[in-house]
Amino acid sequence: MKITRDYYQLLIKNQNDSKYRFISFSDLHYSLLQQLFYQGKMNRFFETIIKKEKNIDGILIPGDLLSYLSKYPNKKIVEALKWDLENLSYQLRTQIFISYGNHDFPLMKEKELEEEKWNLKYFLEDRKNGIYVLDNEQIVKDSLTITGYSPKREAYNTTYMPTKALQMSFQEFQTHNFPFDKNHVNILLSHENKFFSYPEAIKEYKDLYQYLTLIVGGHLHDGYIPIGMQKMFEKQLKDYGIWEKYPPKIDMCRGLFKVSKNGLSQVILPSENSQIILEKEETASIINRGVAKYSWVIYGRPSYTMIEIIEEKEKKNQITDEKKRKKMKDI
Repeated sequence: MKITRDYYQLLIKNQNDSKYRFISFSDLHYSLLQQLFYQGKMNRFFETIIKKEKNIDGILIPGDLLSYLSKYPNKKIVEALKWDLENLSYQLRTQIFISYGNHDFPLMKEKELEEEKWNLKYFLEDRKNGIYVLDNEQIVKDSLTITGYSPKREAYNTTYMPTKALQMSFQEFQTHNFPFDKNHVNILLSHENKFFSYPEAIKEYKDLYQYLTLIVGGHLHDGYIPIGMQKMFEKQLKDYGIWEKYPPKIDMCRGLFKVSKNGLSQVILPSENSQIILEKEETASIINRGVAKYSWVIYGRPSYTMIEIIEEKEKKNQITDEKKRKKMKDI
């Protein structure tokens, strides 16, 4: 089983000497079907991350950790998920921050069980062992703020997209009144990026992007088009981003957009040299390819994203130091 690693380096203009390294992945969809689909080898995905990645400041998971919570009354699948996450946190000596996806809400509630026991937070959160489930909550650590945003399941109804769904999400986001410090690195976990980067959404949020550094989402599972074809249609996909226009009704689930109140940039595809400079009023919006691929048409690779956030001044200093070293060597 091959595993794909996407990479982005964000250069930000900030008043703090910020430097962070994050791993992000989404759409694990733990379930019996998913375990069978990968022939019980999901542990390879985590083993690869543990082996390859060091000095990580946090792991960002924007939702859909399960297939559906209420499908597993014995909760063995949930217990397996929790063990894997705690082991990953322990091995990398870092914390994991989780927001809800549409599949992390129960399909139904059984009367004999307490309501709290249908909450993902009830099963997974263990802050002593580094697992944070952010149910419309924020965590502030020094000059870093991580926000987990999760609208109600109805907002994911595809027939509501874009107008009704975006309006539902916007109204709910407003009720939480999340505070953002301009001098912080602000990361927003939102399972559906479209809630904040669809053209109609941008008109609603306006000045939000001058506060956010990064929006991390997933939901689309690498789209339903092979990467080879994505490269064939690279120009068209860059023109339209992930929105369902070209090819017809097909989402592209990878890449980064720069978002501001003025709109979206063209999509920047991941590579080993994906370095992006963010101005003060710009936000990076990254779409994880997803771990579980179940389009049934194309076999996908489990994938994760490495994100480095560096204060631009530091990058300039690195270049200056390199020039000094080269000058000394020439002497």
